[in-house]
Formats: sequence, structure tokens, C-alpha cells
Amino acid sequence: MAYKLPGTTIEEINTSVAPSSGSTQRTPVFIGLASSYIYVEYEAVIRSSTGLTDSLAHTTDTIYSVTAVGSQRGLKNYIAGTHYNLVADQIVWTSTGIVTAGATYYVSYNYNRPVADYKYKEFSSYGLLTADLGACIPANPLVMIGQLALQLYGLPKIGVVQIASDSEINYINALELIKERDIQTVGILKSTPGITVAGTNHVVERSLPDNGKFRMFFTGAPAGTALGSVSDPASICGMAYSVQQERTVFVNAPRALYYYIDPVTKAQLSTTVDGAFIGAAAGAYHDSFLDPTTTLINKTIPGIYLIADDFDGYYTDTQLKKAGAASCYVLTNSNTLALTLDDLTTDNASAERNNINIISAKDYVARDIIAQMNRNFRGALIKNRTIFKNVVYTYLNRAMQQYIGQGYIESIGTITVDLPADAKNTVLFYYSLGAVYSAKTFTGTYSIITNG
Repeated sequence: MAYKLPGTTIEEINTSVAPSSGSTQRTPVFIGLASSYIYVEYEAVIRSSTGLTDSLAHTTDTIYSVTAVGSQRGLKNYIAGTHYNLVADQIVWTSTGIVTAGATYYVSYNYNRPVADYKYKEFSSYGLLTADLGACIPANPLVMIGQLALQLYGLPKIGVVQIASDSEINYINALELIKERDIQTVGILKSTPGITVAGTNHVVERSLPDNGKFRMFFTGAPAGTALGSVSDPASICGMAYSVQQERTVFVNAPRALYYYIDPVTKAQLSTTVDGAFIGAAAGAYHDSFLDPTTTLINKTIPGIYLIADDFDGYYTDTQLKKAGAASCYVLTNSNTLALTLDDLTTDNASAERNNINIISAKDYVARDIIAQMNRNFRGALIKNRTIFKNVVYTYLNRAMQQYIGQGYIESIGTITVDLPADAKNTVLFYYSLGAVYSAKTFTGTYSIITNG
């Protein structure tokens, strides 16, 4: 018999039954490229009493470049080539006496990022993100998406996995590093068919009852991909239609502009990002809303600017209807702003599986019920099975009533609790709930009154 850790699992089952909370905050994780170097600012170095050579703290990691050497923090009064050189990853002075033996001077430099540093990390501020992963420039898309999430959308925390090089397998392998992390939204900053399959498989597997992570994957197509049709697997519509999974979201926009400040010239510049980046931004923006039933319809995704020249190929009424029919997350160009027309998942089997707000609301309820059951009942002694069953039932009913009061669900369907005789330390419970739907389509009729 397989061993399970003590705790609560919840499985969603197909059914025709009509139907004190924790934090509703969702946390996104992003997988992508960032700086291959780590910057050290003003490292205090004590001048050696013998020879002309001083080692740095990261000499053994290989020094990429020295940006400043000074007698005080913030000074650059020692000049490369004149006073010192970088030789074999060490500071080598051109002569004795430039810095007195035993005196302290300060070095700022970049060293090669160690292999062990390509791992899962969490950041709660944009400053900490850039200090580790580098400047917000096109070479560092992980920093760009972090800037949107932390600065523009105000998320309290994000997870990231930096990969060493831009190969498909690195993105896919990075999914292993987030398996057990407490994150709910996955954004992979590259689009390939293999990555779409891997990302979808990951969120489905992690959302199984025994895993209980309840995740969603937001993605899109490479820049330049035609909208096409569901019959063309190389098109946006074909890519989205082939997924058909409620936990995967695929945007219809294949490219957009992202604006950043050049760290050297301080000028505002722009770069083109692809559908995978746009999808990740949509996921992060969705996570910025605490109410799990929040719909993004009629909301613009801040920091993402669609391109006017793409209108005829992607954003006419005809093209938007095609995208919606293929179950894309439908964005349109509203004066370059990325306006959400319909926030769909790729599963159009039913309204309940096709709407992001319904998926995130049911995921929240499942996560919160697990937390509450573990917090209040795990380890409790079952001294009277009938009484214990009634206590759990009453607790679940009150929790569901609270979700109704908060507007997370519309109604309660059925709640059952059982203590099976053949597994005396197990509590089986089931609940069904009525989802909160978003109004999308309005159809009216009219008549003309004849005067006289």
C-alpha cells in the first residue's frame, strides 16, 4: 500500500449536481533568461603586504569585468592600465606604493554566475531582483517581466527560475525546480510546441489531488505567427485549439512593445516581446487582484503595448471572433493598449472550464479548504465517530457560507462527510458549489412604435 503524508487532498469529479478564509493572493513564477554575471559593488579588499597581486572574493568563480576601483566607496580614482590590471581574475597593481600594504580599497566587478545559482528564487522587491539578475534590458527578459509584476502590478512576491541558455530543454527542465513550490501561475518566457506541451502537462500534474498545487499556465505564440485557423497547427488558433485544457491560457497577440530605461543613457527605449511574454504578463496581472473571481474583461494589461501594424492580421472583428472560437485569451488593440475582450482558457468544453475566474475561484476554495481542514482537524482525536463527522460537516458548511458571503461562489450544492470503517484515520468529504459567472454576451430585441 502506498504511503501518504497526513493531510488533506481534494479531487474535482464530474457531476451534474447544481450547486475563517485564508489569503487569496496568488503567486506567479517565471522561467527565462537574465544576466549571466553577478555584480558586486564596493567589495572591501585589503592590500597584500607581499607582491602586487590581490585576490577578490569571487576570483575562483572567474571575474568577467572590473567596473571601478577606488580608495573609498563610490570613487574610481584608480585607473585600469595605469594603476592596475585584471590578470588571472585578480587585481595586479602596476607598481608598489599605489595602495599602502594593509590599507583597504574598494572594487566593483562582475563575476560569472555559478552553475549552482541557476535555481528557484523568490523576490519581494524590484531592487532585489535587479541586484541579483541584472538590469531591466532586452537581454534579461526575466527582469522585464519582474518589473511589470513587482513594480507595475504591485505583487508582493514572485518566483523565478533563471536558465543558463536559450534552449528549449532548459525551459522544460526548469519546471522540475518549481514542482514543490507554493506558486499558482506559471509563465515561461519562450514559446515552442514542446514548451506548450510541457507547461500544460506540468500544471495538470501539479493540480492532481495528491499534489494539490492548483496551477495555471499562461503562454502565447512566437512573434510573427499568423492567426490562422484551428485546422493549421502552426497558427495561433491551431496552437490554442490543440491544447484544450482549462489550466492553460493562450493569448491571441503574438507580439507587443515593452518600454524600458536604458541603464547607461537613461533614454526610454522599446523592445518587442512575444506571445509567451504577453501571456506571462496577463497571468501576473490576474494575480494582482485579490478577489479570485476577478475577470480581466475590459481591463488593459499595463506595460504591454500592441502594435498598430498588426491590426488587420489580428484585431479586426473577424479575426477576434476566430481567436475566441479557437479558445484564445482575446486581446485587442485599444489605442496600442492591450485590452482584454475575453479571458478564456483553452478548454471550451463548457463555460465552467473556459473562464479563468471560475478556475481561479474553485482553486482558491480547494486550497483554502485544505488549509482549514489541516489547521483545525489534522491530529484531532476521533473519540466519537458520529459526533466528529457532524463537527466536520458543520465546519465545511460554515466555510462554504463564508465563501458565498465573500462572493467567491454563488451557492452550495451538496456536502457529505464520511469516516470509512476500513480506514479509521481517514475523513472523506465531498462538496459541490455553484460558480460565479461573468456577464459576456448581451442579446436584445426592439420594436418601433407607430405614431398616430
